[in-house]
Amino acid sequence: MALLDNIPGWKVFSAGIGVAALVLVGYFAYVWFVKGPDDLKELQNHAVEDALNQISEKYRQKVREEGEQRVVVMPVLKDTSNGQIRDMLMGRLNEIEGIKADVPRDPTLEERATSLIKSVVNKDDEKPDPNDVFENSGEADEVLSVSVDKLWSGADSGICTLDVLRIVRGSGLERKASTLPMERIKGLSGTAKADDEPEDTGPGFWSTAGWFLLQLLIVLAGTAVMPFLSWPAAKAAFRQDSNGLNAAMLFGLTAMDLLVLFAAVKFEFSTTAVVCAVILVPVALIWNLRMLNFIEEH
Repeated sequence: MALLDNIPGWKVFSAGIGVAALVLVGYFAYVWFVKGPDDLKELQNHAVEDALNQISEKYRQKVREEGEQRVVVMPVLKDTSNGQIRDMLMGRLNEIEGIKADVPRDPTLEERATSLIKSVVNKDDEKPDPNDVFENSGEADEVLSVSVDKLWSGADSGICTLDVLRIVRGSGLERKASTLPMERIKGLSGTAKADDEPEDTGPGFWSTAGWFLLQLLIVLAGTAVMPFLSWPAAKAAFRQDSNGLNAAMLFGLTAMDLLVLFAAVKFEFSTTAVVCAVILVPVALIWNLRMLNFIEEH
């Protein structure tokens, strides 16, 4: 080692090796002991989150009605994600204020709950007593069992269907336990979620037609009234006996009619507004010309 120390830069190199080794050990420690499973594809993950959001809402409602709840979360059945769904479920429940979710700490609870769940799934005539599940876990309020019915994702969508079975204890003094009916929760992602949402069809036909007619009446009224509003200016222009000034009055009134049209549509240059403007121009020119002649004669 003394000979190696005499090599220029050896100490820096060896220090770098030591730091790299520590970083490598820290990385593996994080992956093995801290980081949760990450086996789901992106769209599958979003579909699972959608399903878990629906489950979480049920527990928020229960906390509002009954107060703090201690929930034992059983292993997720038929889960091929290396436990990621259970990990996500635990995290989601513990985010709810008033919910304390944990894995089964008592082996007898897990064993008895599994036996009861199997009997419910298989629809056996004789089922174990739900009260026995909590025999050695009096502090637990509920046992939650989730089974994956479907977990799929394609190019632009994902589906996650979960079967949820809950073994709950009553809030009375005896705290009798019972099993709630199995419920199927469907989570969607991507285009599947967009298709499932109700479409906004917008205003109905009669509402749109009524608004169009109202705007049309406003424009026609503005076109009809505008020459009368310009009566004093028109008389002043006629006194000048200028063809250029008369033409300016005609085109100015027509431009004001177009301004009323686009003000009625909130200055949105849609195809309908442009077509209406093209139709309005010759009509307004003829009307304004006749009205200017009428004003000049009087």
